[in-house]
Amino acid sequence: MAYWIDSHSHMIFDEFKENFEEYIQRAVEQNVRRIMCVCLNKEQLQRGFELKEKYPFFDLSIGYFPLDIPKITEQDWKDLEELVQDERVVAVGEIGLDYFWDTSYNDLQKECFIRQIELANKVNKPIIVHTRDAHEDALEVLLAHPPVKGGIMHCYSGSLENARKLEPLGMCFAFGGPLTYTNSLEGKDVVREMPLSCLLVETDCPSLPPQAHQGEMSETSYVHYPGECVASLKGISVEEVQEQMQINYEKLFGKMVG
Repeated sequence: MAYWIDSHSHMIFDEFKENFEEYIQRAVEQNVRRIMCVCLNKEQLQRGFELKEKYPFFDLSIGYFPLDIPKITEQDWKDLEELVQDERVVAVGEIGLDYFWDTSYNDLQKECFIRQIELANKVNKPIIVHTRDAHEDALEVLLAHPPVKGGIMHCYSGSLENARKLEPLGMCFAFGGPLTYTNSLEGKDVVREMPLSCLLVETDCPSLPPQAHQGEMSETSYVHYPGECVASLKGISVEEVQEQMQINYEKLFGKMVG
């Protein structure tokens, strides 16, 4: 059966606590059958564990977001080393580099990015990478410290040239709401030119709603919008996109459990 996978959501955020069941129901109605729930700290992961008990189709990842790095303590690092060993955690992320808001600690960001890649390699799990205004540095780090199990370039906004350099590392490229924007020319070019075997779709909810829902909070039921955009750009059916993305996702994170 062909279905959608939201490869990047933040369903553990407070924005979803009220009417949570309604968000899940809308996702199911839109044929979403698997959701990556990305956690940014220990408390969010605990909430993720609770959700997975009730909804086995949730996958869980944890990693320290680049903008949070200055407040991460050594105890936090020890906690992370323990948490990523849990079998319910399938990936380390979202990790990476973000130079958009503050460039005063770029070197520290790179150091911690590398530290988390090495941790993912130690536990033999993929990574989920966030990059904003730091594509060249992120490429440099990943080429020098390749993830042994590959991973996802979340909300990819880099160049086609960089995508071609990252694909041999086992990286997939995930596209969300911004792919549907009329000014998303580079993203559309990457989707057209890169093989479907390395593409995924996501929502990054509650952020980055698709064009059809601008001004609203994004939710995981919207993942069909970038998925349908991929199908249009590739000139193939929605079912073909769903089926290949299921293969791509399962290659990284394994088959559905539960």
